[in-house]
Amino acid sequence: MKKKLIALAVAGIVAAPAIVSAADDEGAPAATKPIAGGTSIQIFGRIYTEYSYSSNRGQAGSASGAPVGELVSADLLQAPDSEIGIKGEESLGGGYAAWFQCASTADIRGAGTGAGNQGFCGRNSALGIKGAFGNLYAGNWDTPWKRSVPAVRIVNSTGAFGASPILFGNSVTANDNGSPSVWYRRQNNSIVYDTPVWNGLQLYTLASTTSSAVGATTNLSGAKPRLYSVAANYSNGPLLLTGAYEVHQNFKVGAAVNPNYGGTDTGYMLGARYLFGPVKVGLIYTKQKMDGGNGTDANVSAWGLAGEWAVSGKHGIRAGYDRANSTTGSFVAGPGSTLLSGSNRVFNGGLGNTGGALWQASYVFNASKRTEFAAGYVEMKNDSNARYSLNGFTAPAAGQGQSAVAVSMKHLF
Repeated sequence: MKKKLIALAVAGIVAAPAIVSAADDEGAPAATKPIAGGTSIQIFGRIYTEYSYSSNRGQAGSASGAPVGELVSADLLQAPDSEIGIKGEESLGGGYAAWFQCASTADIRGAGTGAGNQGFCGRNSALGIKGAFGNLYAGNWDTPWKRSVPAVRIVNSTGAFGASPILFGNSVTANDNGSPSVWYRRQNNSIVYDTPVWNGLQLYTLASTTSSAVGATTNLSGAKPRLYSVAANYSNGPLLLTGAYEVHQNFKVGAAVNPNYGGTDTGYMLGARYLFGPVKVGLIYTKQKMDGGNGTDANVSAWGLAGEWAVSGKHGIRAGYDRANSTTGSFVAGPGSTLLSGSNRVFNGGLGNTGGALWQASYVFNASKRTEFAAGYVEMKNDSNARYSLNGFTAPAAGQGQSAVAVSMKHLF
């Protein structure tokens, strides 16, 4: 009997794949660890939940049900960037390896059909091969722009503490030209190549392909929207430098260039981070130019400064200030005001006062290497014609602001 049990146990160990806990950084490529041989399978994830209580001035009409200027309060439970995934890799010999990753939204609120829930393999998911030449893969993946940002942004990307809405128009997983005004993107149908690291320098590149959703077989000029993105990261001791450039081609629906799609949007991002002992400081600047198809490019620039101080032991402080400058140009002919859906950015033909500022401060308690608690205050201030909002909340009336107190918990596995 004992011999049978021992035989079964040995067989189980040999047959079962290695299941390893692995919590990757946001935007990090999958399966980047060197392979000693054989096949490995890893289960990983990040569960984040945030509760915030917000006060803001209402907007006119049914969108908020309140007159302009009337104080409105709301509480909101969010779970941005929460995911669970499986990834694996197999040694092919000669220093080469094949790998895959499938990551899906893990929304503990039970809001499986809500915004931001992209379904099975709806988050960073791909199939690729890597070796001394670098890493080549295809699937649904964060653009090089998006992958380069977290190290220098320091504060959150989404949620009430999120800086992405004011820096990049928001954060989105998109197919083809979906959400054209958003620059912090996970792009479907993409081919990605990462170079090896050369003396601290690494390059990321991505090009999206078209899908059948836009009639990929048509020969109509401009009917195939594409995204091209490239980024460079340099790390040397306490210093990290990053930069990205991105092109959105044929993202404008109904542009004068073409009755279906048209226009070429371009943007760039520069950032730096430095470690001063227990203090980490990051600086970021971005500018985006979007082709409205009417001869007046819509431009917006923004910058952010953030820091985190490991005060003592498990205790820390995180703070940030992000500022979007007034927009120029418009998406419509003449000086008409346009509020871009999904980004709450206002373009009014250069009439001005369309900038906004986000500032925040939080106390952070690192209960362990994988579990973090935070509590803080965040406020969005708008210029007289601007309508930026805290992430997750409805756009306020022009010139009105929003503020919130929020608590959050994050666990990596």
